[in-house]
Amino acid sequence: MKVRVYDDGADADCLLVLGWGNRCRHENVQWLVDRVAERYRIHAVELPTHITDFRREWATPIERYLADADLDSFPVLAHSAGGLTTAHLDAPGITNRVYLSPWWGTDPPLPEQLLELVARIPVSKPILPTGLGDPDDIGDLATEAQLRDGPRAYSPAFVRTIADAHETLPPAREQEVAFCTLTDQIVDPRAIGERLPADRVRLYDGGHELFSSSARERHTDTVLAALEAGPDAV
Repeated sequence: MKVRVYDDGADADCLLVLGWGNRCRHENVQWLVDRVAERYRIHAVELPTHITDFRREWATPIERYLADADLDSFPVLAHSAGGLTTAHLDAPGITNRVYLSPWWGTDPPLPEQLLELVARIPVSKPILPTGLGDPDDIGDLATEAQLRDGPRAYSPAFVRTIADAHETLPPAREQEVAFCTLTDQIVDPRAIGERLPADRVRLYDGGHELFSSSARERHTDTVLAALEAGPDAV
């Protein structure tokens, strides 16, 4: 796990947890960072790509970082796998939680029998193709570098640990809101609707990454407002 701090002199902190394969060097991620940095000192987390233990490799390192950073109070902004990870966090100081296309379920979901079969394979090497790489699935502003850096495969061990993270999601908190598109081809928007009531979900037209979609200009102010005010902003 890597954490990059962006400090332009803001008084308030924000934890930003990126999605699977997202990196701060990506142009569209930097666009999001620049917008949020207008109001917050950002602690941006890049998650490891290939993991075999969700808690040990994604959740616990963030909890340890927050404990060492000793932040007073702060909102969370998280995308995709970052939304799955931060939904498990129970760290002191967290105020509002704003999720962008959180990975609370997979679309299309693997048939249960196939999932169980794949999960039994005792292999931790990425051997299963992700099927990712279509710019339309990511967003119409997705760059070649961004797509090139995206994960191309995952392992049976990864399937097991993500399935466990989905199954053990804690109940939704009152200060959670989500932004998503109903045409998302990477995560399951139905899982978002099952977790949060409709008045805490803001829909947009675009790909999986709001910040890589042309719709971002119409929604970013609402994202920032939700970081400050929570569900009242949506």
